[in-house]
Amino acid sequence: MGNLVHYPFFDDVFVLGAFRAIQKGIFVSCSAGNGGPLPSSVTNSAPWILTVGASTIDREIRATVTLGNNVELHGQSLFQPTNFHPKQLPIVDPSTYSASAAFCWEGSLKNIDVKGKIVICQVVSTALITAQGQEVKDNGGAGVILINRAEDGDTTSPEPHVLPASNLGYKDGLRVLDYLNSTSSPTAAISFQGTLIGKSKIAPQVASFSSRGPNLQSPGILKPDIIGPGVNILAAWGEPVDNATTPFNVVSGTSMSCPHLSGVAALIKSAHPNWSPAAIKSAILTTAYTYDLDYNPISTEQNVPATVFDMGSGHVDPTKALNPGLVYDIEPDDFVPYLCGLGYDDKQVRMIVQRKVNCSSTGSSIPEAQLNYPTFSISLGAGEQKKTYTRTVTNVGRPNSRYMSVADSWKGILDVEVAPREMSFKEVGEKASYSVTFTRLGNLTASDSTAVRQGYLVWSASTLFFPTFSFSHEASEASRITGMETYIVFVEKPEGLLESNLHEWYTTFLSETTSNIVPSKQRIVHSYRNVITGFAAKLTPQEAKAMEHKEGFISARVERPVSFHTTFTPKFLGLQHNGGPWKSSHYGKGVIIGLIDSGIKHDHPSFFDKGMSPPPARWRGRCDFNGKKTCNNKLLGARSFLGAGDTPVEKAVLHGSHTAAEAAGSPVEAANVFGQANGTAMGIAPKAHLAMYKVRGADSSVLAAIDAAIEDGVDVLSISMGYFNGRFPFFDDLFVLGAFRAIQKGIFVSCSAGNGGPSPNSVTNAAPWILTVGASTIDREIRATVTLGNNVELHGQSLFQPTDFHSKQLPLVDLSTYSASAAYCGKGSLKNIDIKGKIVMCQTKLRALRTDQGKEVKDNGGAGVIFINGVKDGDTTIPDAHVLPASYLGYNDGLVVKGYLNSTQSPTAAISFQGTLIGKSKIAPQVASFSSRGPSLQSPGILKPDIIGPGVNILAAWGVSIDNATTPFSVESGTSMSCPHLSGVAALIKSAHPRWSPAAIRSAILTTAYTFDLSGHPISNEQNVSATVFDMGSGHVNPSKALNPGLVYDIEPDDYIPYLCGLGYSDKQVRMIVQRKVNCSSPGSSIPEAQLNYPTFSISLARGENQTYTRTVTNVGQPNSTYYGKVRSLEGAGVAVTIVPSEIKFKEVNEKASYSVTFTRLDNVARSSDVGQGSLVWSSLAAVADGDDRYEVVSTIAVNFV
Repeated sequence: MGNLVHYPFFDDVFVLGAFRAIQKGIFVSCSAGNGGPLPSSVTNSAPWILTVGASTIDREIRATVTLGNNVELHGQSLFQPTNFHPKQLPIVDPSTYSASAAFCWEGSLKNIDVKGKIVICQVVSTALITAQGQEVKDNGGAGVILINRAEDGDTTSPEPHVLPASNLGYKDGLRVLDYLNSTSSPTAAISFQGTLIGKSKIAPQVASFSSRGPNLQSPGILKPDIIGPGVNILAAWGEPVDNATTPFNVVSGTSMSCPHLSGVAALIKSAHPNWSPAAIKSAILTTAYTYDLDYNPISTEQNVPATVFDMGSGHVDPTKALNPGLVYDIEPDDFVPYLCGLGYDDKQVRMIVQRKVNCSSTGSSIPEAQLNYPTFSISLGAGEQKKTYTRTVTNVGRPNSRYMSVADSWKGILDVEVAPREMSFKEVGEKASYSVTFTRLGNLTASDSTAVRQGYLVWSASTLFFPTFSFSHEASEASRITGMETYIVFVEKPEGLLESNLHEWYTTFLSETTSNIVPSKQRIVHSYRNVITGFAAKLTPQEAKAMEHKEGFISARVERPVSFHTTFTPKFLGLQHNGGPWKSSHYGKGVIIGLIDSGIKHDHPSFFDKGMSPPPARWRGRCDFNGKKTCNNKLLGARSFLGAGDTPVEKAVLHGSHTAAEAAGSPVEAANVFGQANGTAMGIAPKAHLAMYKVRGADSSVLAAIDAAIEDGVDVLSISMGYFNGRFPFFDDLFVLGAFRAIQKGIFVSCSAGNGGPSPNSVTNAAPWILTVGASTIDREIRATVTLGNNVELHGQSLFQPTDFHSKQLPLVDLSTYSASAAYCGKGSLKNIDIKGKIVMCQTKLRALRTDQGKEVKDNGGAGVIFINGVKDGDTTIPDAHVLPASYLGYNDGLVVKGYLNSTQSPTAAISFQGTLIGKSKIAPQVASFSSRGPSLQSPGILKPDIIGPGVNILAAWGVSIDNATTPFSVESGTSMSCPHLSGVAALIKSAHPRWSPAAIRSAILTTAYTFDLSGHPISNEQNVSATVFDMGSGHVNPSKALNPGLVYDIEPDDYIPYLCGLGYSDKQVRMIVQRKVNCSSPGSSIPEAQLNYPTFSISLARGENQTYTRTVTNVGQPNSTYYGKVRSLEGAGVAVTIVPSEIKFKEVNEKASYSVTFTRLDNVARSSDVGQGSLVWSSLAAVADGDDRYEVVSTIAVNFV
């Protein structure tokens, strides 16, 4: 309890009584008040009182509102009748009747028809919520949705309502109101899920009602001190709420958080009976944490990071508070000079301390911030350069301990200097003092969002293998900064350390170097066992740097962001039932494909297990679907790697469901979207097993997933993601590091090349032990034709093809004549342009924005839209799920439209739909515009991408319905789609040849690729010119040929070591990749890139230069076979190629043979390009088994002229 207004301390009876209590050694804890979120509303704020704010917990009593548009909003209600059956009912918004009705005041609904309906009521106070519900019930309402005010944000309360109800946060309330405005017949249903624990990862969150600082009575003391559980707290009650014999109730308020802290103080007092009230308070404040369960900064009810005036030092941590290391002690008499410093006279101070004082004597007065308080709250005016304060700490930890300080500063604004920076203690109970100087370096500018700075002053113990002791000081000009990030820490494993002890050993790096701003047990996010020796942990930059002195430390860096890069494609790839490659590879039976992706919709029919074999005996994984056993013989396992507090694997499942279904989805008949692309959807390896590893958009998470996949026993890893900003050396690329460890274990790794095309050097995931996959088109289009007023027809695409749409000529508007924003149909750009009933032309943006562009047209009355590519995207078009009739045209067709617009004063156009057409486009496969290109920056001597495969307009499973179908599918494009196609092909090869190495499988895919489209012309790119080897690598995948390649270029994992040394990497850098000691300086330990036994060649030739390389091939075809070598297409480019020997013979299968190839630059040849390209082909006269073809083993060659 407390005063409703603020009084000086000498006139505040709570403060007076509390001071007398602490004089007697009694600890006093008081609630901060329920005046939040108003600033300066905190009460009970004297420095001898622990002032407690309120926070949420991760328990909710969920009541879900399902709107008529199927949007689900989670609120709370304590009243959840078991006999209630949710159903959609009409919604009534009383705010349209009167202001009083909006709040459901008593008597306000008597003239409004709410009978049998759900009523929306604005929340005023939790104390009035049940009365609001009673008003609804009294007037026949069937349910009530209570919506918070803006100031109450997302703090909701489960109340004992008198009818079905749900209390929603402010933002969810806005979504309800938006829905009401979107339909003339709004409905909603309320359903109950009971008590859920651990679902909310944003706990603890500062409660909306919790009173805030700064402290009006004494701004130099930071208040509130701390926050603790104060929302939806179950405890004893004086009378039954639910007719139970033992009454309990769920109540919220700082009245609830205060006794929680009183209990913590009692625990400390019991453990340390001789500690003063000030020492107990210090222990609580200096060990608080400031991050929620998801490791994000604690937030307020508005879901923005909380400030020190919202939460003080942070959230209480009882475990740490029992052993804080150091404490800031204050004797009762120490408060006297502080009170004099507040300007109180002798009489006023005497009223508080109950003895005579003399505030005018020398040294009898100190500034507020000079009090030996565990926090700082200071003000620096424009003319003030610096302020210095002293503090004294008492060692209550271990004897013979040493502490080092770390303080945050703000360059150009504020500097914080601590002296001394180290303190040593020989004994428990020993005291030491330090000073801290805050120096203002410059004035705040108009661009500063606040005149307050907040951060830490941390003292960390460095005694080996003992718990970390640390404490933080907040200041209004120098206080709490959220400087923690996830670091990936690479370490060297000690000799003889067992893998089972790795995690415990990793924690020793934290115990010696980290503070306890976040509890140390929550610091490690991922503990790696297979991919690297190291871990990912939440650290500040200072803590990461402090690790450098620890024996075994190699390096640490901040994790990097990463991005996620079918009915017809099996047929397009020549895969058919009852014959061919599917039959010979057993449809991928027995192979386990692991996918590193966004999760999976486990109940999608694409993942049903009809006809599937049981899991292979080597499978060691598990199924983590929120505690439920929902895996089967198709989907063997599912795990989540989002860090501590992992979310269920089935959440955010769109991308992952699609890629998993492409690789190995079970057959699903009548799969389509809006009726388009209809057919039987299945994966490339439909009898292969799947395992999903859900990750977040950070490379530390990806590495943890690869680590688990290796341990679980997968055969193929499919990774449709990569870095989107920059290509890093292999030793600093976690995709590359993880993939290398996988291939060491015999796991094939397929990765997307990235969606950075058509820019050169944009390819990612380019290590030679990874199959790097680009994207190509297929010969299926979902056609939407534009017919111009001059009868010219242009064929585009659209997934949305309404059957009730009647095509007719309509006026055509060129928006580029109005403004640049209008040309792209930007939001709000069309409101002053007359487009009603007309077709408009929009320049394309990213796919994610095209539907928004169409919505902008529709919202302004447009009848249709023609999307036109820019020159960069060429003729790659994508059928989107538009919101109005539309067609997406390529760049060249767009020029035709623009030419027509310029030829007439009254341009018109019509859009018509032809549905799904197969086989009409003979230029397929074509390299997609977005598919990333080579050459590789990390290793130009390895040709990348390796291969292209279907990645445009691919139909596969989706996590949610786009067209209200019961079984959701979607049509998607990206190298994310082509990668799992190749993973499926690898699974087929692995099933047919289980003993083949990852390198042999990759070789089979590359040396059997084709380079001509369906019309017999060279495969082209989005500009309709012949694709180069840097566009498509070896060409387009040919699964039938890849199953029986004749020869393969094999590479053992150790063969990559001299290649890596040849890249100029140091021993330490190579060791980070291969996970063992190497010596790059020893004779023969290094080779040029092109000397690696790769199935392709990528070399650079200077004028007059020649280079010779060797290759070794393994016969996996027929015994007693002879191969003849020849070179195609390079003579005209000015390169002479000599193969020695030009004929190789094999007596047995698995026999090896080597050859050398010499490239000589011819200087007398005119060249049209700086790059020459061709191929080296080994042809056999022996017939391929089960066919009339001959073996042709093709190695693509790229020559860069320098």
